Amino acid sequence: MEKSAILHQSDSKFSFPVSATKAVVRLRAKRDDNIKSVVVIWNTSHKFWQKQLRLPIEVKFSDELFDWYVGELDNGAPGYSYLFEITDGDGTVWYYNESGFDTVMRVEHAFEDNFTVVFPNELDAVVPNRQFEGRVFYQIFPERFAKAAGKKAAYINMDWNTDKPDNMRFAGGDLVGIREKLPYLKQLGVGAVYMTPIHRSLSAHKYDVNDYFSVDEMFGTLDDLKALVASAHDMDIKIVMDLVFNHSGYYNPIFQDVVKNGSKSKYYKWYFVNGDKPDKNKLNYKTFADVWSMPKLNTNNPEVQDYLCRVGEFYLRECNVDGYRLDVAFDVSHDFWRIFKRRCRAVNPDVFIIGEDWQNSESFLGNDQWDSVMNYAFKYACERFFAEQRYDAKAFCNYLNSALMRYKDGTNMMMLNLVDSHDTPRFFEQTGRSKPLFLMTVAALMFYPGNPMIYYGDEIFMDGKMDPYNRKCMRWDSAEYASPEHKVVCDLLQMRKQDVLKRGSTRIYERDGLAFIERSLDGKTLVLALNRSGKDMALDKRLVYGFNCAESTLHSDGFAVLQK
Repeated sequence: MEKSAILHQSDSKFSFPVSATKAVVRLRAKRDDNIKSVVVIWNTSHKFWQKQLRLPIEVKFSDELFDWYVGELDNGAPGYSYLFEITDGDGTVWYYNESGFDTVMRVEHAFEDNFTVVFPNELDAVVPNRQFEGRVFYQIFPERFAKAAGKKAAYINMDWNTDKPDNMRFAGGDLVGIREKLPYLKQLGVGAVYMTPIHRSLSAHKYDVNDYFSVDEMFGTLDDLKALVASAHDMDIKIVMDLVFNHSGYYNPIFQDVVKNGSKSKYYKWYFVNGDKPDKNKLNYKTFADVWSMPKLNTNNPEVQDYLCRVGEFYLRECNVDGYRLDVAFDVSHDFWRIFKRRCRAVNPDVFIIGEDWQNSESFLGNDQWDSVMNYAFKYACERFFAEQRYDAKAFCNYLNSALMRYKDGTNMMMLNLVDSHDTPRFFEQTGRSKPLFLMTVAALMFYPGNPMIYYGDEIFMDGKMDPYNRKCMRWDSAEYASPEHKVVCDLLQMRKQDVLKRGSTRIYERDGLAFIERSLDGKTLVLALNRSGKDMALDKRLVYGFNCAESTLHSDGFAVLQK
């Protein structure tokens, strides 16, 4: 038994409450180590010295290096004291607690030695947002999704169907156009819409915000936003706005005051300026990615914090939006996000906060900052398995399991899972425009725990490399709407409405060259089998749905939905 690989920590992703009485504990060990059994010895903290309960736990997840033993503690009384009894392959029994390993369980020292789950305070518990749990998200780039019927405007200078989009040219998409397409989204199976920024700015993408309290005139008015939200709510569709708080636009009046008045401006300390005045030629001020038109805001400044919190409160209160996606959120201070979350919750306790972060986001996801994050880890796994063939089925499953073990269960059930966005190439493009590979990816997206998100046009296999080609206008006249592959996408989105896929427990594993994602709830189990093996594989469970498969055979580059 490799002791150095064994790890558990109180009050962390290894140990956390999931209800008023129930707690999850995880023990990490070396994969396929010489371990015969693991038992949690536990009880309510003040009762542990009187009686020790025993709960055998098993491996639930495995990644490249580690096995993860998982169990649930629940005896109706919150706050637990516990340790682990580990029997190695030689039959030696080890007791593992905060103080390390011992061959003797020292009950009299439990208070100082044992791990603990403290009283599960409601505001600290990371539990799924029931208003959003399991909903399919649909990301919209407003300038390119749909424009109001019959719209003509002098600013439109880009053909809707061009294959050469430009971030400084405009095709005319707007909020009324989105509202008119809500029935389409509802029929597709969409439960939440995430819109990239709609504030006044000079670009088509609107990430260079010049007025946080307005809707860009190209898109409409605040009343149009209110009408869109109201209509969406009538169809049980949530609306999530994109907020850009890491930086503003260069031509935002606040920054322009600094440009004009330099260190004498009352907003001088709202930014990071090296010298008296910002100079875009010298770039003597901090920006997003050295882009002169996006000066970085000082979110450590209490005045900036208050201003930006008022932006969040405004759209919750005045327009009734349901949540926010936070651009470049990983570069904004933790202190600000804690204040922002509290103030937004005071307006809407169910507000859904999604951060943008491309790597591990654990420090932001303790329930006091973000509820969710754009889960690029899922995209990376899919790229390497479906598009690049860098991963085989085992490596794919290992990576997905590792990603799940980064976070608490409640966080995993709220992740915004994606394979493409306005910041990445279209995934259909990455697969070499292979419909079978793309459909397998969509199936994995619908089975993975959390909130699946598709990027507008994915359902009709829109192509496009990196920005700006991933931001083409929606092809409403596409022949793909009549294709059998489009129907498969629609079927998968409808399948996602089942509770077992929205809320069920998860197992991910490889067997015989196939990757499996298994979801279980209330005695029902659905299993997704993915075949990238290059050969036909036999199926041993009842086929519910599939692509490129027969009743008992799953062909390569196909998937099957099976029921146990």
